[in-house]
Amino acid sequence: MSERNQKLVALRSRTDHDLVVLVQRELERCANLLHAATTRQSVLLAQAEKALSTATTLLPRICGVSQGDRLRIEAKAAELRSRLAQIPLYAKVQPYPAAVAS
Repeated sequence: MSERNQKLVALRSRTDHDLVVLVQRELERCANLLHAATTRQSVLLAQAEKALSTATTLLPRICGVSQGDRLRIEAKAAELRSRLAQIPLYAKVQPYPAAVAS
């Protein structure tokens, strides 16, 4: 293998590693936003959906990820998709009696 090809292989390897880190961060961001989102109208839910979309779009473009890592990432994305579907349309609001200091 020529020196030029070796450099390209090394560059591709670093790029794949960086993409894996980016995908994992986007999935973690999605999980954190889902934890804070309360309804489907929440801005946080829209941001979580975008983070999940970014992660799932990038994943197929990564060539150098092991099969085990790919399966783990895909399982995390599936779990987050399931959690997205479980967010209620409206928040259940319960009235609380006012406390008056005397």
